[in-house]
Amino acid sequence: MVEPREMLGLIPHGLYLIGVQTEASRFIYTGSWLTQISFEPCLIVTAVRRTHEGHALIQEAGAFTVNFLAKGQLDLARVGFGNPDDRLAGLEWKPCPKTGAPVVLDALGYIGCRLVKWIEGGDHDLALAEAVIAESFREGELLNIHDTPWTYS
Repeated sequence: MVEPREMLGLIPHGLYLIGVQTEASRFIYTGSWLTQISFEPCLIVTAVRRTHEGHALIQEAGAFTVNFLAKGQLDLARVGFGNPDDRLAGLEWKPCPKTGAPVVLDALGYIGCRLVKWIEGGDHDLALAEAVIAESFREGELLNIHDTPWTYS
């Protein structure tokens, strides 16, 4: 027998920079728990640790971006773990035309999402959101947690 977490660690998780813009602040962080849950409407869900700064900001903003990172962009993924006050410093980015949240121009592309509702979980809650806009900047393979020295399970 093994611990459930050991098996859960086998689940492939992409790495994303999640961007949020409120009236008072702009924030970006690295996320890995994301999946599409509906074609019509186009819905996704992402898990956000309840104690994470992004949790309150997404609730306040009611919208966010998911910036898709390419294999080889480990340094860009690390940006989302840095000093919260300057994570966007040095990045080329623009505001999402529909949400205002940061769009990272070095990413593969992004989706802009409007929050539909929160679903309470354990130490993470789920942000159920509708993808309302998307843009692709280039082709490439998605950076996966298994491509990094990190684990998150």
